[in-house]
Amino acid sequence: MKSKTSKQSAFNPNEILEIKGPVWAFWVCLLAMIGCLVTFFVFLFLKTQNTITSDTFYFGYIFLVLSLLSAVGVYAWVYEKLTYSSGVYKYYNAFGKNRRASVEEIGSVKVLTVYYATKHGIRSKIRIFFYDSSKNILIKIIDDGTLSKNEAFLKSLKYNRIKIIREEKYDY
Repeated sequence: MKSKTSKQSAFNPNEILEIKGPVWAFWVCLLAMIGCLVTFFVFLFLKTQNTITSDTFYFGYIFLVLSLLSAVGVYAWVYEKLTYSSGVYKYYNAFGKNRRASVEEIGSVKVLTVYYATKHGIRSKIRIFFYDSSKNILIKIIDDGTLSKNEAFLKSLKYNRIKIIREEKYDY
């Protein structure tokens, strides 16, 4: 996730901190969507000119479905973000319920990294949990590694004196 602050390590409690996904993900999804749509319309044009058969035209539907999946990726990138403003963290989930937690509610933040083995080597999954003082989950975020390493986010937690718990599990 990328910060909209001037420097990724800069944190000013008076400014709004907004952290989004990496920009390259947006461009990959957008270009894939446009490319697949163009390919589908080429198939459609060739079908109207009777240059290809109906059986061949069905391959065009594959590109249409791929463009729709890429459009979902664009939507997710645009909508999903974590913001901090006036002592309140808000997580806008693209496919779920939006969550919010004020600094007074948050007891700790846990960064859980699970390592697992694949045929291509060791991989990891990162989850970030905002807990209240009773260990109830306020916000749960699936991270790609950039939010947990974002200096502005970590400084905002330290500024608000929120305990950061880092936990690693090995599942292999």
